[in-house]
Amino acid sequence: MNIRPAIQVERMKEEHKVAVSELLLQGFCSKLQLGTGLNNAQLQWMLERFLVLDEQRGEGQRMVAVQEGSVIGSLSLQFQSRSGEPRRSTTVMDLLSMWKGIREVGWRKALGFAVRLACLSHRPGCGELYIADVSVHEKFRGAGVGKTMLEWVLREAASRPGIRYASLHVSGSNVGAKRLYDRMGFRTLKAQRSTIMKWLFGEQEWNYMIQER
Repeated sequence: MNIRPAIQVERMKEEHKVAVSELLLQGFCSKLQLGTGLNNAQLQWMLERFLVLDEQRGEGQRMVAVQEGSVIGSLSLQFQSRSGEPRRSTTVMDLLSMWKGIREVGWRKALGFAVRLACLSHRPGCGELYIADVSVHEKFRGAGVGKTMLEWVLREAASRPGIRYASLHVSGSNVGAKRLYDRMGFRTLKAQRSTIMKWLFGEQEWNYMIQER
């Protein structure tokens, strides 16, 4: 009988950032390249820099799933800051800290990327632990990596004082992911259809799902 090596879920470290940006590129390139003109190398560079910005804000945590020393999955958790102020959305001003690289990518492409991140962002409410994204390496999809990470999130939500529910958004076309979330106890609180989101990402329907403690 084959025994799969254990999957560990841990906080992202500096040495994980390149691998995580590659995962995000695999999972979201079709959505983030649409209308921006970014090639794969440019998009990965932008994603890697925004990983740094998210860590600096201190209002979220980037977690990774590691198996035998390799990063095979990642997710981002967001929550209200300790001051109680909602998490700040990604803005064009964030691009100023990356001025040199942005000049090489091009401001039009960078601006298109920032606008799309802003539209995908969510401001967690009181008692909400928001899963901003989930990515699994293409070679490990269907092997239980996503389920392992979600189980970790739900345990984390249960252990945090003040957290009443976990939440996430999933596009209507992502049937496999929604099926997993259903099995994990999430329910659709709101289904939204947006012409703007269709234009930006090629996805018109988005489901906001929650799992209450």
